[in-house]
Amino acid sequence: MTEISIRALTVQDSPHLADLYRGDRDFLTHWDPQRPDVFYTDDGQADAVRATLRECAEGRMWSGVVLEGSRLVGRVSLNGIVRGPFRSCSLGYWIARPYSGRGLATQAAARAVEIAFDPLGLHRVDAFAREENAASCRVLEKNGFTRVGVSRGHIHIDGRWRDDIMFQKRAPWDDGVRLEPPHAASRARP
Repeated sequence: MTEISIRALTVQDSPHLADLYRGDRDFLTHWDPQRPDVFYTDDGQADAVRATLRECAEGRMWSGVVLEGSRLVGRVSLNGIVRGPFRSCSLGYWIARPYSGRGLATQAAARAVEIAFDPLGLHRVDAFAREENAASCRVLEKNGFTRVGVSRGHIHIDGRWRDDIMFQKRAPWDDGVRLEPPHAASRARP
């Protein structure tokens, strides 16, 4: 299996992402929300990346790219970060079709979950996948996510509201009581 890495998204990734999205445009109509034509252009992708980076700067998400060697092959994100007593987020990932089927999404999801639990110190990561997307369900199950139910009419894709299976994974430090990872208090001290 090829080893991958993930790193934080930058505006410089925009043209590479635009190329990948253009190549997967027809395929993604069955899995992603409808996007305007401009999304698939270099300028449109730069605008989308800048909007994502604003969300990251405000602490509402962490967004990264998936690299196979130095080649950008997809994206991974921790969306809707909530602090306080929830301390959770929702995982998203996409590997461009020319690179799919080789375990890259499984590795990218694992690395993003590590970021969620440490350094972000979140308690739970949620993820959603359509039942007919067996590959995405496998990615989550291989990463220790548990199916917790079905979210009816969860997302509008390809002209209709779709149901999604909801998955969750709790932090390895979860003891049912602790609010933060055990080492968080020691990091906060001078």
